[in-house]
Amino acid sequence: MTAYVVWGMTLARQAGVSVKEEVLARAAEYLDKELVEEETNYDEQAWMLHALAVYHAGQKQTAVSKFQAKAFDNLWTNRDRLNAYSRALLALAAHNFGYHDKAQTLVENLENGVKLDSRPDTSIVQRGGQASDPSVIATAHWGEDGLYWRWSEGGVEATSFALRALLAIDPKNKLVEPVTNWLIKNRRGAQWSNTRDTAIVVLTLNDYLRSSGELQPSLGYELLVNGSSIAKKQVTADEMLSAPSLFEIPREIIRDGTNEVTIRRTSGAGPIYFSVQAKFFSLEEPLTAAGNEIFVRRQYFKLVNHKTLLKGFVAERLPLNDGDTVKSGERVETVLTIEAKNNYEYLLFEDLKPAGLEAVEIRSGDNVFAREIKSGALASPKSDLMNFGSANDFTGRTRWVYQELRDRKVALSSTTYRKGCGKSAMR
Repeated sequence: MTAYVVWGMTLARQAGVSVKEEVLARAAEYLDKELVEEETNYDEQAWMLHALAVYHAGQKQTAVSKFQAKAFDNLWTNRDRLNAYSRALLALAAHNFGYHDKAQTLVENLENGVKLDSRPDTSIVQRGGQASDPSVIATAHWGEDGLYWRWSEGGVEATSFALRALLAIDPKNKLVEPVTNWLIKNRRGAQWSNTRDTAIVVLTLNDYLRSSGELQPSLGYELLVNGSSIAKKQVTADEMLSAPSLFEIPREIIRDGTNEVTIRRTSGAGPIYFSVQAKFFSLEEPLTAAGNEIFVRRQYFKLVNHKTLLKGFVAERLPLNDGDTVKSGERVETVLTIEAKNNYEYLLFEDLKPAGLEAVEIRSGDNVFAREIKSGALASPKSDLMNFGSANDFTGRTRWVYQELRDRKVALSSTTYRKGCGKSAMR
């Protein structure tokens, strides 16, 4: 906590806030003495050293204290044992102490452990979907995706500090854009998972804005659809945070089939962010699979009973494809296979019931469990059918799903959903 306060007060002073220098100096002196006591606790020592290094740079000190130098040497010697969070902290400390070669080495070490998704717009579980768009920005992050036991393993904070290290030491690094993209996509509304995560990400994105030059004044652009000019805008620095506008495209300009949307820069050099929303009615059969961040594949299986000598009747799952038929009284199993590109909370999946089919259960809330599929099973030939039956196809992790039976659909809700692939079945 003292390190957290020293770091925060130093940042506040750099921003022009008046702080009590004697209090800050006493706190830094306390940390300096405590550093060597944490030589076997690398996370704690890296966190304390990072705060002292920021204070050291703020004071424009030239010499590194004896205890700080000893702590840095200890962490440097054991850098292979550091996780991404602590390695990023050590890289920032090296940068603030003026150890530029070691700071560069630590950043290169960070690159080796990054979790990179170069195709975030494509799905493993969906078939017949679109190919990856080369204009889509990749995502990259560090830390654990799901549950973690140490504070330094959280994905949001670890990724934030790793990005701060990249921006301070190697601002042109190829990972800067993918990491920034991952942080932005992992918001929960206007915030991250907690107030501390949110504060650190906002601080990191401030560094990104300074490094990228996005706050430079004045840029102009023109929006065209199928060659027709829709709008021309000039944005100044004062309007940077209120610049987004919504442009509705007249129906007569839209063509059947492919349409071309062009955003043309007319002045300035800053980046332009945009999104496009389309609503349409398609007559294609069958509809092409599509998704964004969350991908869902629905399949139907007919359950055919076979009599056995010892187990009585055993149901065999036969895939139902387009054009296949079922008879009244036959049982059909609906399987939803879900792939998520990030961790999510409070998801609701609504599956419309085909005409003539009714749920076997008569009340909502009966136990339904989503099971996590192994990545190796998804790579096997049978993944085309998603007909996973063996226990070896699953990781063993399950998640309870609340099932609500309605007239026209079945609603499935879950409080948490981990990144990756899961499977939930409804009978």
